[in-house]
Amino acid sequence: MVPPGRPQAVLAVAIAFFILSWVSIGLRIWVRGFIIKAFGKDDWVMMATQVIFTIYLVCQIGGVAYGTGQHLKDLEDWRAERALAFWWGCEVTYALSTVVMKVAIGLLLLRVAINRIHIWIVRLVVLSCCVCGGGLAVVLFFQCSPISAFWTLNPDDGHCIDPEVLSGLTWTISGLNVLADWVFAILPGFVVKDLQMPLRRKISVACIMAFACIGSTATIVRMPSVGALKESSLGWNGDFLYDTTGIAIWTTVEVGIGITAGCIATLWPLVQLARDKLGITNTHNNTPMNTPVFGPRSGKSPAFELDSRKAGQGVVTVISSKQHKQQHSTWRTRNSSEESLARPEQITRQTVVEYDDSP
Repeated sequence: MVPPGRPQAVLAVAIAFFILSWVSIGLRIWVRGFIIKAFGKDDWVMMATQVIFTIYLVCQIGGVAYGTGQHLKDLEDWRAERALAFWWGCEVTYALSTVVMKVAIGLLLLRVAINRIHIWIVRLVVLSCCVCGGGLAVVLFFQCSPISAFWTLNPDDGHCIDPEVLSGLTWTISGLNVLADWVFAILPGFVVKDLQMPLRRKISVACIMAFACIGSTATIVRMPSVGALKESSLGWNGDFLYDTTGIAIWTTVEVGIGITAGCIATLWPLVQLARDKLGITNTHNNTPMNTPVFGPRSGKSPAFELDSRKAGQGVVTVISSKQHKQQHSTWRTRNSSEESLARPEQITRQTVVEYDDSP
């Protein structure tokens, strides 16, 4: 008999985040690729995260079909072993997806970070997540020798890593993920402080960027359940598929929320476009409403859409050098620019772009 609620809950959460994450990533591709035309490395990496997460969800749904969430005594041996094999696939793809997702969020922050300290903090966090999370993925993949020993019901078939060691390693990596999420949530406030935009826009941008890291909430909720992973080596002497239902659900929520929030953080131009279509203007912000916040760090910048602007509005840019104290000339021409350059690392840059809407 199938225990009421548990398999259905795992399945419902998996389907919900399959739909939600793909809708989110689809909107992100539309915004970044077609609205602001600033598709970057972070978008490609988030797409890779979504592909890995989709494989994870397929494994989880396959596990539910064969026994995830059910008591071992209610399953035929071959069904239980197949469910365990799907669970092994979930473990590996979970570890990979969290690593790639942290890289995507880090690259998103690097799009706007201009302070060298902020840039190196992001790089350090991303590198730590890659090394530790990547190491966990390798350990989980080869935790048993042969690999098939993970899903056999006979605990004497093959050899697996001590479950206590594996549980401790999972705890450590989960803690690192929470720390990385909080760093990425707090850092945007310091990053936007150095940007040339009104205070209200800075606050909104910082909040949107920090929103990408709310997956840490699910990580924290998931951590007390990690101890149930110790039963993976017990075979028919344990009840692994039933006791780890909570981990299965919260793991999906953790990665699903992370991807969804990370994509929502890039959808501000879509909100601005909707406001423009509805005729809603921002009276507190003199900058163009759909100027992309997360533009490319290198290469050709996307052109601003000027048709919806009022005459005289534009992006203000001034180039000045910390090395030279003299006052630079001010320019406000419609099709020219003047730059006074010193050493590259001592330069701050602003630009004035204006246009004339006269016929």
